[in-house]
Amino acid sequence: MKITQVETIILESPYPYGMQADASDSRGPKYAAIIKVHTDEGITGIADCDSHPHIVKALIEAPSYLPNFCEGLQCAVLGENPFEVDKIWSKMYQSSFYHGRRGAAIHAMSAVDIAIWDIIGKASGQPVSVMLGGRKHERIRAYASTLFRSTPEEMKTAVQKYRSMGFTAVKFGWGPVTEEPRRIVKLVEAARLEAGDGMDIMVDGIWTADVKLAVQLVKEIERYSVFFVEEPLVSDNLKGYRKLAESVDARIACGEQLGGLYEYRELIEQGNVDVIQPDISRAGGLTEARRLAEAVEKAGKLLIPHAWTSDVLTAASLHLNAYQTNPVFQEFCTNDTPLSRDLVLNPLELASDGYLQVPTAPGLGVELNEEVVRKYTISAAS
Repeated sequence: MKITQVETIILESPYPYGMQADASDSRGPKYAAIIKVHTDEGITGIADCDSHPHIVKALIEAPSYLPNFCEGLQCAVLGENPFEVDKIWSKMYQSSFYHGRRGAAIHAMSAVDIAIWDIIGKASGQPVSVMLGGRKHERIRAYASTLFRSTPEEMKTAVQKYRSMGFTAVKFGWGPVTEEPRRIVKLVEAARLEAGDGMDIMVDGIWTADVKLAVQLVKEIERYSVFFVEEPLVSDNLKGYRKLAESVDARIACGEQLGGLYEYRELIEQGNVDVIQPDISRAGGLTEARRLAEAVEKAGKLLIPHAWTSDVLTAASLHLNAYQTNPVFQEFCTNDTPLSRDLVLNPLELASDGYLQVPTAPGLGVELNEEVVRKYTISAAS
């Protein structure tokens, strides 16, 4: 089997990003990137990349500037046997040397890598989690991932909504808290009052440069039993993360903005956060995420994948969770947008007890709805 084509499809949502006044939930990114890797045996792998689609497309399709050192990723993968996934990953990494392999290039690599693992599973008739080396879990507890509401009463209504859907955990992020971090205390208080002891609550998006303010706010919301506080600081502030993590009792989480083992090792060793959050479509794909899962476990940390786009990325994340020895949560984006909800023919469904089934079909276990893909596809120049 040989790879014959890498196709990048850019989709545009009819809705702007954010929490709309007339919406019951958040509406996700304006654009989405779907990657298809085709083979000479008619098997096609798919991926959803949570990065800027137009940039990802350019990084994949760019011509060769310096062979093997500065060229589009397709130059590294065409003609390769998809089962040689480590070899392909190394070739892609080397091909990005001179145009910045640790930035958006590793995002594009991630998407190609996920699609190749989808091919491997489909060709073998096995779920990706089996092909990673071991499917240790069949179901993963999910948390609803959404944006902060503006008022305490709206927070209570949101908790009621997610509880009625079957979720036993919810994460609120960004929005008014990013604009004014001190608002987080009253909003989290309201969420906890409505949730009682039966739901876990996580928070995201304080994102301040003021380490002392972050320490103060985390200490204030600790009394509401938050499971973790995600990215209260910018991800580059490793000294700040260490100071914060050592000053509070709540778990501190970080990692969705990082890519590759080098950056995650720095986060683990220097930042000393409690929860590592790789987005598989940015962190280096399943090949690198599998290595990361082992490093996180050895460091005594938790790995909870970030997944904010469609069921394609969520399915890939479920397979990584199934491979882990001790998975904790699967992020389940509640975006009210067709680019999240309608992209696959067999959407992931939350069970009544708040768990998601790890897909059992070959590959990622989800199939693109080509009619929806065609409907929202735009040209790269749009």
